[in-house]
Amino acid sequence: MIHRDIPGHEQPLAPAVILEFSDDLRVADVSPLRDFLAARLNELARDQEEGTDARWAAEHLARTIDAACRDLTDALVSWEMELTEGDISRPGHVQRLRQNLGTDWDRLVRTAQRYADHPDYLPRWRPLRYCCVEHAEFVEQALGDATDSGILYSDSPGHDN
Repeated sequence: MIHRDIPGHEQPLAPAVILEFSDDLRVADVSPLRDFLAARLNELARDQEEGTDARWAAEHLARTIDAACRDLTDALVSWEMELTEGDISRPGHVQRLRQNLGTDWDRLVRTAQRYADHPDYLPRWRPLRYCCVEHAEFVEQALGDATDSGILYSDSPGHDN
């Protein structure tokens, strides 16, 4: 992986200014998303009558999303250790970890996109289709520009649903 210097960031594991790839995700990226989702889902739960199935479902979703955020944070701690101490090209556990980061992030941001019109929503929260530049280039070469239909590097929220 090519490590890029990000102007204004002295720490190598600081969050990227713009999230392009799942390899750019850091622990610090999850907390604001977690807080945003917790606030929206708690609002949803409060809007439901106490004791109803709708209230239970909203509260259960809030707990499930919170757990997913904690799991992603734990995975990102492991990923950051691999970035600083390991070999991110190593097959096996590291590659599964790397692939799961994008999948887990995408699930959370797709939930957040339901509230994209909210003033606290950040455009940063979007699905990340590729793990790194090399992955994007590989897919682009494998599929070719004609089959891509312009969705590589697309910032459209629903481009790969």
